[in-house]
Amino acid sequence: MTEVLKNQRKVTFIQKLKTWILKNKYGDQLRTNGAIRILGDLPVFKLPGTSSITLGEKVVLNSDADNSNTALTFRCTLACGLNGVIEIGDNTMMNGVSVTAYQRVKVGKNCQIASCTFISDTDFHPVNPVIREREALGYKIDHTEVNKKEVIIGDNVWIGWGCIILKGVTIGENSIIAAGSVVLRDIPSNVVAGGNPAIVKKHL
Repeated sequence: MTEVLKNQRKVTFIQKLKTWILKNKYGDQLRTNGAIRILGDLPVFKLPGTSSITLGEKVVLNSDADNSNTALTFRCTLACGLNGVIEIGDNTMMNGVSVTAYQRVKVGKNCQIASCTFISDTDFHPVNPVIREREALGYKIDHTEVNKKEVIIGDNVWIGWGCIILKGVTIGENSIIAAGSVVLRDIPSNVVAGGNPAIVKKHL
């Protein structure tokens, strides 16, 4: 039987204060399932419309470039479209990570996601060149033309430095994504995957 471990991370008064500031700013659109740890600068949240962010217990949002053991290049940024949903599971650590959800991005428990990683469930712009040209000229466009598909990352996944996780991808539990990988297709559980596009390199 797998040993059940208790989270040893302590949440300081300053970290609790930062959480209170964010919850006061975003109201019911920001949900927390317990104490979280905000290191360094406050993360950037974008929550238009009816979008929401849910952070599990003792999630770590690390934007502390001065004291981090890695070279953080930007703050944690979680951005939603009008109806987007971002869900981050208990104990997951995000180091200067950018997540965009126009539909839904779900990250499981106990994950470690390295700096410069970008996760998105949308193409941002239409594939149709005629619509894209109108967008470039300032015309209003129908954003239902933009491709979107949810991203699901399982429990205990490690995503290395500078990865790109694109729409419609599922990454299975316990897997490792090598630094600099571009994930365009599903990755099964219990593997090491890497490359552009990322493919399975090794079974754990």
